[in-house]
Amino acid sequence: MLNRLHHLPEIEIVGVVRAEPAALSRQGLQKTFERVSRIGWRFAALLAWQRIVQFVMFYVVGPLVARRRLMSAWQLADRHGIPSHETSNINGEAARAFLEGLQPDLLISAYFAQIVKAPVLAIPRLGALNVHPGWLPDYKGAMNYFWVVKNCEDRAGVSVHWMDEGIDTGAVLARRSFVLRPDATQQQVLTVTALIGARLLERVIRRLHRGERPAALPAATHSGRYFPMPGADDFDDYFARRRFFRIRDIYRLATRRARPRA
Repeated sequence: MLNRLHHLPEIEIVGVVRAEPAALSRQGLQKTFERVSRIGWRFAALLAWQRIVQFVMFYVVGPLVARRRLMSAWQLADRHGIPSHETSNINGEAARAFLEGLQPDLLISAYFAQIVKAPVLAIPRLGALNVHPGWLPDYKGAMNYFWVVKNCEDRAGVSVHWMDEGIDTGAVLARRSFVLRPDATQQQVLTVTALIGARLLERVIRRLHRGERPAALPAATHSGRYFPMPGADDFDDYFARRRFFRIRDIYRLATRRARPRA
C-alpha cells in the first residue's frame, strides 16, 4: 500500500505509524497468551511460522533477488527519511502527539490491528480512510481474508471507507470484488486485497486532491455481519480443507517489482 502511495504525485507522505509487536511488553505478553489460548496453539504456531517466512523473504531473500522490490512500510520510511512512530496504543498520548505534530490532511489506515478512536480521527483535516480487506458492509471485522475462504464464498472483496467511531461502519467510497479460486489460501486473498485496495485508494485520493468529496456507495448488503478473530475450531475447520499459505506465494510478493516512479 505504502509503496504505491509513495509514487503518487498528488500526495506527500508525512509520517508512518506501525503497531508495536504485542510480545515486546509485559502487558503485550499477557495479551499474546490470551490470544493464543483463544485461537489454539496449532493456529498460533502456524501464524508464527508464516511471520518467520515473511521476514526471511522480505528482509533476506528479496534484497538479494530483486533490486527494485516492494518494501515494508518501515523500510520505505527509513530509506526516504519519513518520520515514523511505533506504538502499542494508537489512541495513547505519545501517538496522538506524533500525529498532531505532522498536521496531516489525511489519515490512512491499512491492515492496522488497533481500533482508532475519535480524538485521533479528528486530527486530519479531511478525515481518515481505511482500506478494509473485505466487501463492506457484509464482511466487517477481523481477518476477512480468512473468513471469506473458510465460508467457501465464490468471491472476496476489498473496500475503502471513511473511518468513524464504529468498526468498519463508515461510508464506503470504493470497493471491488474478485473471484476466489478453488485452491485459494487466505494469504493469496490478503495479497490480492492489498493490490486492489491500493489502486482503489489511489482513485479516492485523486478525487480528494481535485477538491471533490466522494459520495458514499449504496449499501448493497446481504448480512452486514461482523466477524471476530478466528478461534481454534474455526481454524481446524479451515485447515481440514485448505492450505493457510504457500511459501512460493510469499516469495513472489517479496520479489515483486515495485511500481516505477511516474
